[in-house]
Amino acid sequence: MQIHAIGARRQQAMTRIGVILAGGASRRMGGDDKGALKLGGRRLVDHVAAKLTPQIDRLLIAGPNSYGLDCDFVTDRSNGPAGPAAALWSAAHWISEYEPHASGFLTAPVDGPFLPDDLFEKLSADGGCAIATDDSGDHPTFACWKLNVLLPVLADIKAGEGAALHDIADKCNATRVLFPDAAALMNVNSPEDLARAEAMLG
Repeated sequence: MQIHAIGARRQQAMTRIGVILAGGASRRMGGDDKGALKLGGRRLVDHVAAKLTPQIDRLLIAGPNSYGLDCDFVTDRSNGPAGPAAALWSAAHWISEYEPHASGFLTAPVDGPFLPDDLFEKLSADGGCAIATDDSGDHPTFACWKLNVLLPVLADIKAGEGAALHDIADKCNATRVLFPDAAALMNVNSPEDLARAEAMLG
């Protein structure tokens, strides 16, 4: 009985899954794969993975490939919604299938190289869905999603139709969690942003 209890506790603890959102057209970067762009000599995806991995038990990339990292990846599913919601749909269904004991997952964008070291801790604190915010507004790509809440919301979106992450967060009654350091939630969306990020590293 004692061995069973220890195993159950370990199984319950292995629920911290982090998903790097690595899809999108990256129009402001000329269509280049943002995850592969170099910042301080390292790819953006490497920066995000290095910041995220210590906070979680398993890493998943929602995008076209694994970037050579030691993790699984999942591409958009044709029977799901389009746009940013597609990554959530694909990741949620993958986790439901391969990590059935997980209650939810954390997301971070592939172009967010300075994400906070306490992102998972703060976003998962109240046990529900939550998104990060700072003085500039909400950042729903930095979020904690609960499967029992998220999946019904995604199911209401017709296949092929899009939905903004802000709208999905509102329908999930996601709480807003303030991060006072605006640089921590910075997205590298343009060449100018990349130059600014280089200056911040320097």
